[in-house]
Amino acid sequence: MADSAWSQPRIYLILAGLVLFATARSLFNGFAFDDVPIILENTQVHTLAAPWKYAQQSYWPPQNLGDAYRPWTIWMFALQWQAAGGAPWVFHLVSILLTVVVTVAVYRLAAYRLPRPAALMAAALFAVHPVHVEATGNLVGQGELWMTLFALLACLAYLRIRASGSLPTTSQRLALAGLTILAATAKEQGFVLPGLILLLELTDGRTATFASRLRAAGPTVAMTLAAAVALLLGRYAVLGKLGAGSAAAGLDTLSFGERIRVMTPIVPEWLRLLIWPRHLEAQYSPPAYGTIPESIVPVLFGGVLLVAVVVLAMRSRHATPVVTLGLTWIGITLLPVSNLLFPSGIIIAERTLFLPSVGAVLAGAGGATWLATRLPRSTPLLAGLACLLVGLGAARSHSRQAVWRDSPTTFAQTVIDGPRSYRGFQMYAIELSRRGEPARADSMYARAAALYEGSPRLFEEWGQLHRAAGDCRRAEEILRRGLDRHPQETTMRSRLFECLMTTGQYREALTIAEQGLSLDQAEFKASAARAQARLAPQP
Repeated sequence: MADSAWSQPRIYLILAGLVLFATARSLFNGFAFDDVPIILENTQVHTLAAPWKYAQQSYWPPQNLGDAYRPWTIWMFALQWQAAGGAPWVFHLVSILLTVVVTVAVYRLAAYRLPRPAALMAAALFAVHPVHVEATGNLVGQGELWMTLFALLACLAYLRIRASGSLPTTSQRLALAGLTILAATAKEQGFVLPGLILLLELTDGRTATFASRLRAAGPTVAMTLAAAVALLLGRYAVLGKLGAGSAAAGLDTLSFGERIRVMTPIVPEWLRLLIWPRHLEAQYSPPAYGTIPESIVPVLFGGVLLVAVVVLAMRSRHATPVVTLGLTWIGITLLPVSNLLFPSGIIIAERTLFLPSVGAVLAGAGGATWLATRLPRSTPLLAGLACLLVGLGAARSHSRQAVWRDSPTTFAQTVIDGPRSYRGFQMYAIELSRRGEPARADSMYARAAALYEGSPRLFEEWGQLHRAAGDCRRAEEILRRGLDRHPQETTMRSRLFECLMTTGQYREALTIAEQGLSLDQAEFKASAARAQARLAPQP
């Protein structure tokens, strides 16, 4: 094929067309799921302020616990809100354009390590990858898009400098440090950028020694790490902590070893989502995911797969370094959401696989190139398979975009996609309650509790649904059930106490308050006094 057929403008148009087919349907979507508290109901977004003002705020608004720190993303939301008075199509248009730019950046990155046709194959697969729909169809996914863009721009800048035979200058290192800060203020996975730069140096295929590569990358990695540490300190100053919010149900009570037993069986699911994401879910939660398995078999299976990937990455480092690059890229970018270093708020979230999927397409294209080199007759078959995968991915992504049209649509589909994940039923119950459908909300809460009783918030919300409707008898039943499972939960105990007082069960209310005091919950001292006053003989 003539070189003109692989000209960059033509390739860019092909990639843009694929992205549009996979994502343009999202222009008809509104605000769904986390879009509602983060954008639609967030006054911090509705008033445009100076950029540094957002650096003094949490990502989640105060009424939603004020967790996480993503000032770049919030600032971008504020700009888009002002652009069209909060019309959702503007946000979706920005997400589509960002996806186009990120896809082109993936192609440029792949072209440094692969022949141009293979680089196009990698970028085309990335453009239509169905696991991206949560990031491209749900507006809060823009954090993933911005973070990935800044990370790729930094990687491309480093590769361009090294391709010229030079080392980054001080000003160039400062620029890379700035991109690290931008990536991490868009989404926390951006903190891995120093590791990605080091990875690019170590897998460039040159004959230089390992030590010399470390020396070449060392100053740049050190400066980007310093930027990451400085941002962590700033994050701590604003949030009063380093974490990104409360841990997913059950994870906060687990030891490091227990988290390994929980997350190792997730390895096959990550690989499935990166390789063949036919089935997608908006919520991955217990008991389907995130609990310590009763059998050792899932742990062993996940462990064997993990070891196999590590061995493949190591054995490829000389013959096919791009495969090593891709597989190690996946590992580095998954580390912040792996729940190993610290428990996070999710077991699996498809949006967090946006950056890791860059590694997946690099590894896949690298493996195909290696096979085509050794078996030239397989080239047409590999090209046909790549086109088939692109077509299937585009069709799946296009259809999946409609799931994120609005919250009712998203949650209704979530319980269909994940019938063994309690969190989907809980979120659907919250949405039904918001829409004034308490009977259906009660049904969803009941199904969630039947699946999993490890979430105190589930019982707090369910009990409050009936308490707000004046049905304290039903609320009492639910709150007692939750309190038996979670005796340390003061909010649940307080709501049960108030229900008992409302229905005149003062003796039972006193018992509940005294149980709280026995658990060192000092706030129930006043509650106990109230109940005792009701029980005291009246003069």
